[in-house]
Amino acid sequence: MKKKIGFVAAVVRGSRALALAGSLLVAGCAHRAVAPSPTTPAAPSSAAVDLREVTLAVDAVGGRRVDLAALRGRAIVVAALSTNDLGGHALARNLERLAAAHGDDLAVLVLATDGYDAPTLQVALEVFAEVVGLHHAAVAPLPAEVRAGSTPFGEVGLAPLVFLVNRAGRVARRLEGYQTMAALQSLIAPALPPGH
Repeated sequence: MKKKIGFVAAVVRGSRALALAGSLLVAGCAHRAVAPSPTTPAAPSSAAVDLREVTLAVDAVGGRRVDLAALRGRAIVVAALSTNDLGGHALARNLERLAAAHGDDLAVLVLATDGYDAPTLQVALEVFAEVVGLHHAAVAPLPAEVRAGSTPFGEVGLAPLVFLVNRAGRVARRLEGYQTMAALQSLIAPALPPGH
């Protein structure tokens, strides 16, 4: 009986998330800030890397405050992606697996580039986190200063983008497009503590 109730609860929760995601997709397609991205792996961007320290702090889904300056000493992966893009969903799943595998040695922050109004975006991010299964990776709206290009991340006009922030708090790499799990593991390997 307990298994049956658990299964029914999971189906109801999944149906609710799917219904919310579908309604947000239909309602928000006209308001997308970023065009869909290709889902093929991309090479590192040739954009120059800004050597300033990253000091970004955001409020993530679930009431979590993520302050990148407070995470010095850990490798950090920051991704900018659209929650409407299937490549973004796949990338977020890969990032979640990476965060789960590396525990306290790696922090992962997913920034949504969607152009919804604040209340709609909050609901969209909650649904996205539930559907994709984000438990270790934090998800938050893309801050205006990042969108404007006034941070060490540079201009964030395309999505998805993946940034590696090294243990010293500086952007070490910037990758454009969907990234496979193997590409993400290669990206973070130099930033992890020795012997990891």
